Amino acid sequence: MDSLSAALQRLFGRPGQPLPDPWPESGALLEPVDPDGRAWALVIGLPRPAGGAMVRALCEGATALDLPVPAVSLAGDAGFHVWFALTDPVPAERGRVFLEALCRRCLPEGASRALRLPGTVGLTGLSLPPARDGGRWTAFIDPSLAGMFDGETWLDMAPSPERQAELLAGFRAIRPAQFDRALAELDPPGAVVPSPRGALAGQVVEPPALSGTVPPLGLGVGSGFVDPRTFLLAVMNDPGASADHRIDAAKALLPYFER
Repeated sequence: MDSLSAALQRLFGRPGQPLPDPWPESGALLEPVDPDGRAWALVIGLPRPAGGAMVRALCEGATALDLPVPAVSLAGDAGFHVWFALTDPVPAERGRVFLEALCRRCLPEGASRALRLPGTVGLTGLSLPPARDGGRWTAFIDPSLAGMFDGETWLDMAPSPERQAELLAGFRAIRPAQFDRALAELDPPGAVVPSPRGALAGQVVEPPALSGTVPPLGLGVGSGFVDPRTFLLAVMNDPGASADHRIDAAKALLPYFER
């Protein structure tokens, strides 16, 4: 396996499913969401012009959340793609909630209407850069240089595979504890309760409380939890739980969120 293929496999491959060779020109095909509804990579499509400024805002937002800086690629006429690699898959709906919450925090109001998220039209069967796009090339770039490509989000010549591999070597995938912690900090509408991965993957979304309503007494997290960690996360995010209960749950969860 050459260095570029190894770098792509490390960030975006799945266990036991090696990515196809990205060369000569077609690019390795990546399905961000598998048939079981799990997202193995979270991808945001940003249109041009002005996509470079949004790339910078998203990278700064990821850093503020103690997440690895995402990989960024030129996507031809589609603009930019921002790639959040994951060490473990997440339910696609949780991935969408995360990306939408991140965009609400980092991007100008109304910008989300132009975004393309995993599983939506335009972001299924993505061709991993570098790949030929008509007479141009897509490629991964240094995120700090995105603004230089606002006018032309492509390369006129094929990028060096060695240089692409070197660039990708500097990126890291998001670990489960990092993802859960960032999602909790982003605090999207409704209380999103992180759920087990794998065959039991799913989520419970509690609707936001309506003004003027009386908070429920006791815990309103329901039942059916398969492990203590999931239950404690539900208690910590339960608006109907007492402050003491939520604080105790947060304390008990601390060992699960090691850095």
